Amino acid sequence: MAESSRHQTNKKIVSRWWSEYWGKLNPDIVDELAAADIRWYYPLVGEVQGREEVKKRISGYKERFPEGGFELTDELIAEGDRVVALWEGGGTHTGRSWELPLGSLPEASGAEAQYAGTTVFTVQDGKITEEYGQADYLGVMQQLGLIEP
Repeated sequence: MAESSRHQTNKKIVSRWWSEYWGKLNPDIVDELAAADIRWYYPLVGEVQGREEVKKRISGYKERFPEGGFELTDELIAEGDRVVALWEGGGTHTGRSWELPLGSLPEASGAEAQYAGTTVFTVQDGKITEEYGQADYLGVMQQLGLIEP
């Protein structure tokens, strides 16, 4: 497959993943687009590996922020087997309690968090093998009232 064709295919896979997983908070997309041993890492909530664990992460987010979600804010960038996404989103905490490294939110706290970040995906043989993201987690902790601005 030509390099530019592979890049376009990888970007379509990541775009679809983003739309379903992060936009619609749909864990079912994991079985279709993720490798069995996918590695998923965001510093705020840590690292997990494997489809079932990745599904639990988005399901847990949806239980805490039922109306939340994230959208892409720019064109995806592809190079080699990597795809980079710029995004923003968040939501209002109206669901179950949430234990975080700097404190916890009681059930349905009503705290809101909106933030932006960057995620790098690795796509191999048509499957996402890695999702590694960074965001303004200091801002998130401030918005949730867990640390002082």
